[in-house]
Amino acid sequence: MDTFFIEFRDPLFGIIVFFLLLFLLSFISYWWGRRKSANEHKELENFLDKFDTTQDEANIASQVQGESITNETWLLLAHGFEHQGNFEKSIEIYLALLGKQRDKMVQKEVLLKLGRAYFKAGFLERSRQSFLQVLQNHPRTPQALHHLILIYEQLQQFGNALEVMESLTEIQGLAGCEKLYLEARQTINNPKISVDETATFLVHLYSHHAQLGYLVFEYLFTHRPALAWSHFDPSLSHRVADILWRIPTNHLDFDIIARNGFLRELFSAKGVCDLSHSSGVFELDTLITLRGCGNTKATLQFEYVCKECHQPSFFPFHRCPSCHAIDSIESIMSLAKERFEDNNSFQ
Repeated sequence: MDTFFIEFRDPLFGIIVFFLLLFLLSFISYWWGRRKSANEHKELENFLDKFDTTQDEANIASQVQGESITNETWLLLAHGFEHQGNFEKSIEIYLALLGKQRDKMVQKEVLLKLGRAYFKAGFLERSRQSFLQVLQNHPRTPQALHHLILIYEQLQQFGNALEVMESLTEIQGLAGCEKLYLEARQTINNPKISVDETATFLVHLYSHHAQLGYLVFEYLFTHRPALAWSHFDPSLSHRVADILWRIPTNHLDFDIIARNGFLRELFSAKGVCDLSHSSGVFELDTLITLRGCGNTKATLQFEYVCKECHQPSFFPFHRCPSCHAIDSIESIMSLAKERFEDNNSFQ
């Protein structure tokens, strides 16, 4: 017994035990890393197996597996296909690169590009799976979280979008307008919330944040025009001109219209009142002059543009379909021929 304690107190014995423990920890760490890497590779293979492989995809995969063309060149080629709208080819290249690559950071980059290509092509579920695959190995990836929000928004799963928004907020800080936008869309699309409750919520939102003006007043003028007029922000008159143009005459508030120069010109051009005889806006001035001459065959039509990326659209939007900016819509007027059926045409 005394001999054992003497050996235990021996510095050489302590050094031997230390190195044995160090070797054991290194072996466990190495084994765990290999196992984790193998699991990640298996998960990636399972992810790729979810998508059917056609003969053309197999041909591209065999070309990508070769060493004659670098990965950077394949990525540039895939981006070129994507820019041309040929998402099928770009997706084939991304999938083939995923089957070839073992570097985790390269896999992450390709998965992000693949998810964006699927999103642009309209394959929302495949896009969602791609971004979830990224987050499984790289949880703090803002690009993947942001696109998940866009996907859930298009699927009208606003609860899921708000959950992802919480994670994104922890990484990037304040969510700003986007969280308010998702909450507003969730309220509007919730069938359990009445129209009056939704209208009250939107009025409260705009009065406290002065954001989402187009979304708020589009809903209010459609469902509760009297409430919309009572909380109308005159500074939005130009932006929501298309909404105002479509309001039925019996829902107009002429007292408010008479106090606003642009509204006087807009509704005089429409012919529902005679409060202005000219306008600084060419389209409105032309219509006012035509109305004065008795010509009622002209009207306004509207196109839209994003004030952030300046991309045009024929349809109104709450989130820009190009750059995904929120509340960035601007209305553009143009003259058009009035479309109506002449009763004489049926005689």
